[in-house]
Amino acid sequence: MRRLVDLVMILWILEPFQTAIVPPPWADPARNPCAARPGGWQLLFWPPLQQCFRIFQLGFPCPDTMELSPSPSGVGAECRCPPGTAQSPLTARCHRLFAQDPCDAGQFFAPRQDPPLKSMAKISRGRWGACRTPGDCSDGEIFWPADGKCYGKLTRGPCPRGKLLTAAKDNLAECHCQDSGHLAPFFHLADELCYEHFTRGPCPEGDLFLPSGECGCRRDLPQFHTESGQCFELGAPGPCPGGHVFQIEEGGSGGQCRCREGNVLWSEDGLCYRAFTRGPCEAGEFLMASNSTCVKNPCAKGELFFPADASCYRIGTQGPCTLHSVIVFDFTARPSIDGVSYNGVCGCAGIVTTLSQTCSEREPQASACRGTPGMAEVAGECHKLYTRGPCGPGEWLEPAKGANGRATCECKPEYQRFETANGVRGCHAPSVGIARYLNRRIQSKAEKIALRQKIPINSSI
Repeated sequence: MRRLVDLVMILWILEPFQTAIVPPPWADPARNPCAARPGGWQLLFWPPLQQCFRIFQLGFPCPDTMELSPSPSGVGAECRCPPGTAQSPLTARCHRLFAQDPCDAGQFFAPRQDPPLKSMAKISRGRWGACRTPGDCSDGEIFWPADGKCYGKLTRGPCPRGKLLTAAKDNLAECHCQDSGHLAPFFHLADELCYEHFTRGPCPEGDLFLPSGECGCRRDLPQFHTESGQCFELGAPGPCPGGHVFQIEEGGSGGQCRCREGNVLWSEDGLCYRAFTRGPCEAGEFLMASNSTCVKNPCAKGELFFPADASCYRIGTQGPCTLHSVIVFDFTARPSIDGVSYNGVCGCAGIVTTLSQTCSEREPQASACRGTPGMAEVAGECHKLYTRGPCGPGEWLEPAKGANGRATCECKPEYQRFETANGVRGCHAPSVGIARYLNRRIQSKAEKIALRQKIPINSSI
Protein backbone atom coordinates (compact mmCIF):
# COMPACT_ATOMS: atom_id res chain seq x y z
CA MET A 1 0.00 0.00 0.00
CA ARG A 2 2.84 2.39 0.88
CA ARG A 3 4.48 1.89 -2.54
CA LEU A 4 1.16 2.60 -4.22
CA VAL A 5 0.81 5.85 -2.27
CA ASP A 6 4.37 6.87 -3.19
CA LEU A 7 3.71 6.16 -6.87
CA VAL A 8 0.52 8.22 -6.76
CA MET A 9 2.41 11.11 -5.16
CA ILE A 10 5.15 11.02 -7.82
CA LEU A 11 2.56 10.95 -10.58
CA TRP A 12 0.75 13.85 -8.91
CA ILE A 13 3.94 15.91 -8.95
CA LEU A 14 4.60 15.05 -12.58
CA GLU A 15 1.00 15.54 -13.72
CA PRO A 16 1.63 18.91 -15.49
CA PHE A 17 4.41 17.25 -17.47
CA GLN A 18 2.96 13.74 -17.82
CA THR A 19 3.37 13.51 -21.59
CA ALA A 20 6.66 15.37 -21.86
CA ILE A 21 9.02 14.07 -19.17
CA VAL A 22 10.78 10.76 -18.69
CA PRO A 23 11.65 10.27 -14.99
CA PRO A 24 15.39 10.88 -14.41
CA PRO A 25 17.68 8.14 -13.05
CA TRP A 26 17.57 9.47 -9.48
CA ALA A 27 13.78 8.90 -9.39
CA ASP A 28 14.41 5.15 -9.30
CA PRO A 29 14.31 3.84 -5.67
CA ALA A 30 16.75 1.08 -6.64
CA ARG A 31 19.37 3.75 -7.35
CA ASN A 32 18.25 6.43 -4.92
CA PRO A 33 16.74 5.23 -1.59
CA CYS A 34 15.27 8.69 -1.04
CA ALA A 35 13.08 8.32 -4.13
CA ALA A 36 10.74 6.02 -2.16
CA ARG A 37 9.86 8.88 0.19
CA PRO A 38 7.08 11.42 -0.34
CA GLY A 39 8.46 14.03 -2.68
CA GLY A 40 11.45 11.77 -3.25
CA TRP A 41 11.94 12.96 -6.81
CA GLN A 42 13.46 16.09 -5.26
CA LEU A 43 15.69 14.25 -2.78
CA LEU A 44 19.14 12.68 -3.13
CA PHE A 45 20.84 10.14 -0.89
CA TRP A 46 24.18 11.25 0.60
CA PRO A 47 26.14 8.10 1.56
CA PRO A 48 28.65 9.69 4.01
CA LEU A 49 25.80 10.76 6.33
CA GLN A 50 23.24 8.13 5.25
CA GLN A 51 20.69 10.94 4.86
CA CYS A 52 18.41 12.51 2.28
CA PHE A 53 18.97 16.09 1.13
CA ARG A 54 17.15 18.30 -1.32
CA ILE A 55 18.44 18.13 -4.89
CA PHE A 56 20.55 21.14 -5.97
CA GLN A 57 20.75 22.31 -2.35
CA LEU A 58 23.57 24.82 -1.99
CA GLY A 59 25.97 24.27 0.88
CA PHE A 60 25.75 21.54 3.54
CA PRO A 61 26.48 18.67 3.15
CA CYS A 62 28.61 20.19 0.36
CA PRO A 63 31.05 23.10 0.73
CA ASP A 64 29.23 26.43 0.88
CA THR A 65 29.74 27.32 -2.81
CA MET A 66 28.79 23.90 -4.18
CA GLU A 67 25.44 22.23 -4.73
CA LEU A 68 24.28 18.65 -4.27
CA SER A 69 23.85 17.11 -7.72
CA PRO A 70 22.90 13.65 -9.01
CA SER A 71 25.87 11.51 -9.91
CA PRO A 72 26.19 10.68 -13.63
CA SER A 73 25.19 7.07 -12.93
CA GLY A 74 22.10 8.10 -10.98
CA VAL A 75 23.41 6.28 -7.87
CA GLY A 76 24.11 8.57 -4.93
CA ALA A 77 25.05 12.23 -5.18
CA GLU A 78 28.11 14.42 -5.50
CA CYS A 79 29.08 18.02 -4.83
CA ARG A 80 29.57 20.13 -7.93
CA CYS A 81 29.85 23.79 -8.80
CA PRO A 82 26.47 25.23 -9.89
CA PRO A 83 25.91 25.96 -13.60
CA GLY A 84 27.79 29.03 -14.77
CA THR A 85 30.54 28.59 -12.19
CA ALA A 86 33.79 26.63 -11.88
CA GLN A 87 36.22 25.69 -9.13
CA SER A 88 39.41 27.64 -8.71
CA PRO A 89 42.64 25.87 -7.67
CA LEU A 90 43.60 29.12 -5.94
CA THR A 91 40.67 29.15 -3.51
CA ALA A 92 39.09 25.65 -3.88
CA ARG A 93 35.76 27.51 -4.16
CA CYS A 94 33.30 27.96 -7.02
CA HIS A 95 33.41 31.30 -8.80
CA ARG A 96 31.28 32.79 -11.55
CA LEU A 97 32.75 32.20 -15.00
CA PHE A 98 33.91 35.11 -17.13
CA ALA A 99 34.08 37.49 -14.16
CA GLN A 100 37.22 38.89 -12.51
CA ASP A 101 37.01 37.13 -9.13
CA PRO A 102 39.25 35.33 -8.08
CA CYS A 103 41.74 36.66 -10.66
CA ASP A 104 43.93 39.74 -10.69
CA ALA A 105 42.70 43.05 -12.09
CA GLY A 106 42.43 42.94 -15.87
CA GLN A 107 41.92 39.15 -15.98
CA PHE A 108 38.84 36.94 -16.12
CA PHE A 109 37.98 33.48 -14.81
CA ALA A 110 37.50 30.99 -17.66
CA PRO A 111 36.74 27.24 -17.80
CA ARG A 112 39.43 24.69 -18.44
CA GLN A 113 38.86 21.11 -19.49
CA ASP A 114 41.01 19.33 -16.88
CA PRO A 115 42.02 20.05 -13.27
CA PRO A 116 45.36 21.90 -12.97
CA LEU A 117 46.88 18.86 -11.21
CA LYS A 118 45.97 15.19 -11.62
CA SER A 119 45.64 14.87 -7.84
CA MET A 120 42.82 17.41 -7.92
CA ALA A 121 40.70 15.07 -10.04
CA LYS A 122 40.24 12.96 -6.90
CA ILE A 123 38.87 15.96 -5.03
CA SER A 124 36.23 16.94 -7.58
CA ARG A 125 35.13 15.73 -10.99
CA GLY A 126 33.43 19.04 -11.60
CA ARG A 127 34.52 21.89 -13.80
CA TRP A 128 37.72 23.78 -13.06
CA GLY A 129 38.64 27.30 -14.04
CA ALA A 130 41.77 29.35 -14.67
CA CYS A 131 42.64 33.04 -14.93
CA ARG A 132 43.14 34.43 -18.42
CA THR A 133 43.89 37.79 -20.01
CA PRO A 134 41.36 39.37 -22.43
CA GLY A 135 42.28 39.59 -26.10
CA ASP A 136 42.96 42.87 -27.87
CA CYS A 137 40.08 44.66 -29.58
CA SER A 138 39.86 47.65 -31.90
CA ASP A 139 38.77 51.07 -30.69
CA GLY A 140 35.06 51.14 -29.96
CA GLU A 141 34.97 47.38 -29.30
CA ILE A 142 35.01 45.31 -26.15
CA PHE A 143 36.19 41.75 -25.50
CA TRP A 144 33.52 39.19 -24.54
CA PRO A 145 35.27 36.39 -22.59
CA ALA A 146 32.57 33.75 -23.09
CA ASP A 147 33.36 33.32 -26.80
CA GLY A 148 36.65 35.21 -27.14
CA LYS A 149 35.20 37.70 -29.65
CA CYS A 150 35.15 41.48 -29.88
CA TYR A 151 31.86 43.36 -30.16
CA GLY A 152 30.99 47.02 -30.56
CA LYS A 153 30.31 48.88 -27.33
CA LEU A 154 26.66 49.75 -26.70
CA THR A 155 25.50 47.08 -29.14
CA ARG A 156 23.47 44.04 -28.21
CA GLY A 157 26.29 41.69 -29.22
CA PRO A 158 25.90 38.42 -27.27
CA CYS A 159 23.56 39.97 -24.68
CA PRO A 160 19.97 38.87 -24.06
CA ARG A 161 17.16 41.00 -25.42
CA GLY A 162 16.87 44.32 -23.62
CA LYS A 163 20.51 44.68 -22.58
CA LEU A 164 23.57 46.22 -24.24
CA LEU A 165 27.28 45.52 -24.01
CA THR A 166 29.22 47.83 -21.70
CA ALA A 167 32.44 47.79 -19.66
CA ALA A 168 32.07 46.90 -15.97
CA LYS A 169 34.12 48.36 -13.13
CA ASP A 170 36.77 45.67 -13.65
CA ASN A 171 36.90 46.70 -17.35
CA LEU A 172 35.41 43.37 -18.41
CA ALA A 173 32.37 43.25 -20.64
CA GLU A 174 28.91 42.95 -19.13
CA CYS A 175 25.34 43.06 -20.37
CA HIS A 176 23.59 45.95 -18.67
CA CYS A 177 20.69 48.37 -18.88
CA GLN A 178 19.82 51.45 -16.87
CA ASP A 179 17.94 54.72 -17.36
CA SER A 180 20.90 56.95 -16.52
CA GLY A 181 24.45 57.64 -17.67
CA HIS A 182 25.67 56.52 -21.08
CA LEU A 183 22.82 54.00 -21.39
CA ALA A 184 20.07 56.57 -20.89
CA PRO A 185 19.61 57.31 -24.65
CA PHE A 186 19.03 53.60 -25.27
CA PHE A 187 16.51 53.13 -22.46
CA HIS A 188 12.92 52.35 -23.47
CA LEU A 189 10.57 53.62 -20.79
CA ALA A 190 7.59 51.40 -21.62
CA ASP A 191 9.32 48.10 -20.80
CA GLU A 192 12.39 49.49 -18.97
CA LEU A 193 14.83 47.72 -21.31
CA CYS A 194 17.66 48.99 -23.53
CA TYR A 195 17.90 48.63 -27.31
CA GLU A 196 20.23 49.74 -30.08
CA HIS A 197 19.00 52.67 -32.14
CA PHE A 198 17.68 51.94 -35.63
CA THR A 199 16.95 48.30 -34.76
CA ARG A 200 13.47 46.89 -34.35
CA GLY A 201 13.94 46.60 -30.59
CA PRO A 202 10.56 46.76 -28.82
CA CYS A 203 8.77 48.14 -31.86
CA PRO A 204 6.11 46.54 -34.07
CA GLU A 205 7.18 45.25 -37.48
CA GLY A 206 7.83 48.12 -39.85
CA ASP A 207 9.05 50.52 -37.14
CA LEU A 208 12.49 51.11 -35.63
CA PHE A 209 13.67 52.23 -32.19
CA LEU A 210 14.77 55.83 -32.79
CA PRO A 211 17.21 58.02 -30.79
CA SER A 212 14.18 59.89 -29.46
CA GLY A 213 13.32 56.76 -27.44
CA GLU A 214 10.19 56.11 -29.48
CA CYS A 215 9.19 53.69 -32.23
CA GLY A 216 8.73 55.17 -35.68
CA CYS A 217 9.63 55.25 -39.37
CA ARG A 218 10.58 58.15 -41.66
CA ARG A 219 11.09 58.32 -45.41
CA ASP A 220 14.44 60.05 -45.01
CA LEU A 221 15.92 57.06 -43.15
CA PRO A 222 18.17 54.68 -45.12
CA GLN A 223 16.20 51.85 -43.50
CA PHE A 224 13.05 52.94 -45.33
CA HIS A 225 11.56 50.34 -47.71
CA THR A 226 9.81 52.08 -50.57
CA GLU A 227 7.56 49.20 -51.66
CA SER A 228 6.00 48.69 -48.23
CA GLY A 229 6.37 52.20 -46.83
CA GLN A 230 7.94 50.76 -43.67
CA CYS A 231 11.36 50.73 -42.01
CA PHE A 232 13.45 47.63 -41.33
CA GLU A 233 16.71 46.91 -39.56
CA LEU A 234 19.72 46.74 -41.88
CA GLY A 235 21.42 43.37 -42.11
CA ALA A 236 18.26 41.54 -41.00
CA PRO A 237 15.77 39.62 -43.19
CA GLY A 238 13.25 42.48 -42.94
CA PRO A 239 10.65 42.27 -45.73
CA CYS A 240 12.86 40.07 -47.90
CA PRO A 241 12.37 36.51 -49.23
CA GLY A 242 14.30 33.59 -47.77
CA GLY A 243 18.10 33.81 -47.90
CA HIS A 244 18.02 37.60 -48.41
CA VAL A 245 18.96 40.47 -46.12
CA PHE A 246 17.79 44.07 -46.12
CA GLN A 247 20.77 46.32 -46.84
CA ILE A 248 21.87 49.54 -48.50
CA GLU A 249 23.50 49.31 -51.90
CA GLU A 250 26.44 51.62 -52.54
CA GLY A 251 25.08 54.80 -54.09
CA GLY A 252 21.50 53.72 -53.38
CA SER A 253 18.90 55.92 -51.72
CA GLY A 254 17.30 53.27 -49.50
CA GLY A 255 17.32 49.70 -48.34
CA GLN A 256 17.01 46.83 -50.82
CA CYS A 257 16.68 43.04 -50.57
CA ARG A 258 19.89 41.31 -51.58
CA CYS A 259 21.19 37.76 -51.23
CA ARG A 260 22.98 37.16 -47.94
CA GLU A 261 26.77 36.96 -48.31
CA GLY A 262 27.70 33.50 -49.58
CA ASN A 263 24.21 32.89 -50.99
CA VAL A 264 23.17 32.80 -54.64
CA LEU A 265 19.79 33.53 -56.22
CA TRP A 266 17.71 30.61 -57.52
CA SER A 267 15.60 32.13 -60.28
CA GLU A 268 12.87 29.47 -60.19
CA ASP A 269 11.55 30.48 -56.76
CA GLY A 270 13.27 33.85 -56.18
CA LEU A 271 14.99 32.62 -53.00
CA CYS A 272 18.68 32.72 -52.13
CA TYR A 273 20.55 29.58 -51.07
CA ARG A 274 24.00 29.02 -49.66
CA ALA A 275 26.48 28.13 -52.39
CA PHE A 276 27.99 24.62 -52.23
CA THR A 277 25.06 23.28 -50.17
CA ARG A 278 22.22 21.17 -51.52
CA GLY A 279 19.83 24.13 -51.50
CA PRO A 280 17.10 23.55 -54.11
CA CYS A 281 19.06 20.74 -55.81
CA GLU A 282 18.44 17.01 -55.88
CA ALA A 283 20.05 14.60 -53.43
CA GLY A 284 23.77 14.18 -54.19
CA GLU A 285 24.01 17.63 -55.81
CA PHE A 286 25.03 21.07 -54.62
CA LEU A 287 24.52 24.63 -55.84
CA MET A 288 27.38 26.26 -57.74
CA ALA A 289 28.18 29.88 -56.92
CA SER A 290 29.45 30.84 -60.37
CA ASN A 291 26.33 30.14 -62.44
CA SER A 292 23.59 29.28 -59.92
CA THR A 293 23.16 25.76 -61.26
CA CYS A 294 22.98 22.36 -59.60
CA VAL A 295 25.89 19.99 -60.20
CA LYS A 296 26.55 16.48 -59.01
CA ASN A 297 28.88 16.39 -56.00
CA PRO A 298 32.12 14.97 -57.44
CA CYS A 299 33.79 14.49 -54.04
CA ALA A 300 34.12 11.24 -52.12
CA LYS A 301 33.38 10.90 -48.43
CA GLY A 302 35.96 12.83 -46.39
CA GLU A 303 36.67 15.24 -49.26
CA LEU A 304 35.64 18.84 -49.89
CA PHE A 305 35.18 20.75 -53.12
CA PHE A 306 37.76 23.48 -53.74
CA PRO A 307 36.21 26.11 -56.07
CA ALA A 308 39.52 27.68 -57.14
CA ASP A 309 40.42 24.69 -59.32
CA ALA A 310 37.08 22.81 -59.25
CA SER A 311 38.72 19.77 -57.64
CA CYS A 312 38.19 17.65 -54.54
CA TYR A 313 40.72 17.32 -51.72
CA ARG A 314 40.77 15.27 -48.56
CA ILE A 315 40.12 17.22 -45.38
CA GLY A 316 43.32 18.01 -43.49
CA THR A 317 45.64 17.69 -46.50
CA GLN A 318 47.56 20.57 -48.04
CA GLY A 319 45.94 20.29 -51.48
CA PRO A 320 46.31 23.58 -53.37
CA CYS A 321 46.79 25.61 -50.18
CA THR A 322 49.96 27.47 -49.31
CA LEU A 323 52.72 26.06 -47.11
CA HIS A 324 51.55 25.35 -43.52
CA SER A 325 47.88 25.51 -44.65
CA VAL A 326 45.42 22.63 -45.09
CA ILE A 327 41.90 22.05 -46.44
CA VAL A 328 39.27 22.63 -43.72
CA PHE A 329 35.50 23.03 -43.50
CA ASP A 330 33.91 26.38 -44.29
CA PHE A 331 32.66 27.13 -40.80
CA THR A 332 30.91 30.31 -41.94
CA ALA A 333 28.09 28.11 -43.25
CA ARG A 334 25.34 27.37 -40.71
CA PRO A 335 24.26 23.73 -41.10
CA SER A 336 20.96 24.22 -39.26
CA ILE A 337 19.97 27.08 -41.59
CA ASP A 338 22.02 26.76 -44.78
CA GLY A 339 22.48 23.00 -44.88
CA VAL A 340 25.75 21.04 -45.02
CA SER A 341 28.45 22.87 -46.97
CA TYR A 342 30.75 20.95 -49.30
CA ASN A 343 33.00 23.99 -49.76
CA GLY A 344 36.65 23.62 -48.76
CA VAL A 345 38.81 26.52 -47.62
CA CYS A 346 42.44 26.85 -46.54
CA GLY A 347 43.13 27.08 -42.83
CA CYS A 348 46.20 27.06 -40.61
CA ALA A 349 46.61 23.37 -39.79
CA GLY A 350 43.39 23.33 -37.81
CA ILE A 351 40.43 25.67 -37.88
CA VAL A 352 40.19 28.70 -40.13
CA THR A 353 40.27 32.02 -38.27
CA THR A 354 39.86 34.36 -41.21
CA LEU A 355 39.22 33.18 -44.74
CA SER A 356 41.96 35.44 -46.09
CA GLN A 357 44.69 34.58 -43.58
CA THR A 358 48.17 33.33 -44.50
CA CYS A 359 50.12 30.90 -42.36
CA SER A 360 53.81 30.48 -41.72
CA GLU A 361 56.05 29.00 -39.04
CA ARG A 362 57.33 32.47 -38.14
CA GLU A 363 53.91 34.07 -37.80
CA PRO A 364 52.01 33.44 -34.57
CA GLN A 365 48.95 31.28 -35.10
CA ALA A 366 45.71 33.19 -34.62
CA SER A 367 44.17 30.01 -33.23
CA ALA A 368 45.51 27.71 -30.53
CA CYS A 369 44.21 24.74 -32.50
CA ARG A 370 46.85 22.69 -34.28
CA GLY A 371 45.00 19.37 -34.43
CA THR A 372 42.61 17.93 -36.97
CA PRO A 373 39.81 19.98 -38.55
CA GLY A 374 36.64 20.24 -36.49
CA MET A 375 38.43 21.85 -33.55
CA ALA A 376 37.82 25.33 -32.19
CA GLU A 377 39.50 27.75 -29.81
CA VAL A 378 37.74 28.98 -26.68
CA ALA A 379 39.54 31.12 -24.10
CA GLY A 380 42.93 30.16 -25.54
CA GLU A 381 42.36 26.39 -25.47
CA CYS A 382 41.45 23.99 -28.28
CA HIS A 383 38.30 21.84 -28.15
CA LYS A 384 36.35 19.60 -30.49
CA LEU A 385 33.17 20.99 -32.02
CA TYR A 386 29.82 19.52 -30.99
CA THR A 387 31.17 18.22 -27.68
CA ARG A 388 30.82 19.75 -24.24
CA GLY A 389 34.43 20.98 -24.18
CA PRO A 390 34.66 23.93 -21.78
CA CYS A 391 30.90 24.51 -21.81
CA GLY A 392 28.44 24.07 -18.99
CA PRO A 393 25.97 21.24 -18.42
CA GLY A 394 23.54 20.95 -21.31
CA GLU A 395 25.77 22.93 -23.69
CA TRP A 396 28.06 22.03 -26.57
CA LEU A 397 30.40 23.91 -28.89
CA GLU A 398 28.94 25.20 -32.14
CA PRO A 399 30.77 27.21 -34.83
CA ALA A 400 30.34 30.91 -34.11
CA LYS A 401 28.39 33.09 -36.51
CA GLY A 402 30.51 35.13 -38.86
CA ALA A 403 33.85 34.40 -40.46
CA ASN A 404 36.13 34.23 -37.43
CA GLY A 405 36.20 30.44 -37.20
CA ARG A 406 35.74 30.40 -33.45
CA ALA A 407 33.01 28.62 -31.53
CA THR A 408 30.45 29.41 -28.85
CA CYS A 409 28.68 27.38 -26.18
CA GLU A 410 25.05 26.80 -27.17
CA CYS A 411 22.25 24.68 -25.74
CA LYS A 412 21.98 21.14 -27.06
CA PRO A 413 18.77 20.32 -28.97
CA GLU A 414 15.72 20.20 -26.65
CA TYR A 415 17.67 21.81 -23.80
CA GLN A 416 16.40 25.09 -22.34
CA ARG A 417 18.49 28.22 -21.69
CA PHE A 418 18.27 29.81 -18.24
CA GLU A 419 19.70 32.94 -16.67
CA THR A 420 19.77 33.78 -12.97
CA ALA A 421 19.39 37.20 -11.43
CA ASN A 422 23.17 37.56 -11.01
CA GLY A 423 23.85 36.84 -14.70
CA VAL A 424 24.75 33.14 -14.52
CA ARG A 425 23.64 31.41 -17.73
CA GLY A 426 23.40 27.78 -18.77
CA CYS A 427 21.12 25.08 -20.20
CA HIS A 428 18.93 22.57 -18.43
CA ALA A 429 18.10 19.09 -19.69
CA PRO A 430 14.32 18.51 -19.69
CA SER A 431 14.39 16.36 -16.54
CA VAL A 432 16.88 18.58 -14.70
CA GLY A 433 14.94 21.69 -15.66
CA ILE A 434 11.76 20.27 -14.20
CA ALA A 435 13.58 19.18 -11.05
CA ARG A 436 15.01 22.67 -10.54
CA TYR A 437 11.63 24.21 -11.27
CA LEU A 438 9.87 22.01 -8.73
CA ASN A 439 12.63 22.60 -6.22
CA ARG A 440 12.27 26.40 -6.45
CA ARG A 441 8.64 27.02 -7.28
CA ILE A 442 6.33 24.57 -5.55
CA GLN A 443 5.88 22.80 -2.27
CA SER A 444 4.44 19.43 -3.20
CA LYS A 445 1.48 17.86 -1.57
CA ALA A 446 3.75 15.07 -0.36
CA GLU A 447 5.94 17.58 1.49
CA LYS A 448 2.90 19.03 3.22
CA ILE A 449 1.93 15.54 4.36
CA ALA A 450 5.46 14.98 5.64
CA LEU A 451 5.33 18.30 7.49
CA ARG A 452 2.04 17.44 9.20
CA GLN A 453 3.49 14.08 10.23
CA LYS A 454 6.64 15.89 11.47
CA ILE A 455 8.96 13.85 9.24
CA PRO A 456 12.20 15.85 8.77
CA ILE A 457 13.51 15.96 5.20
CA ASN A 458 17.13 15.53 6.24
CA SER A 459 16.53 12.47 8.41
CA SER A 460 18.57 9.30 8.14
CA ILE A 461 17.37 6.34 6.07
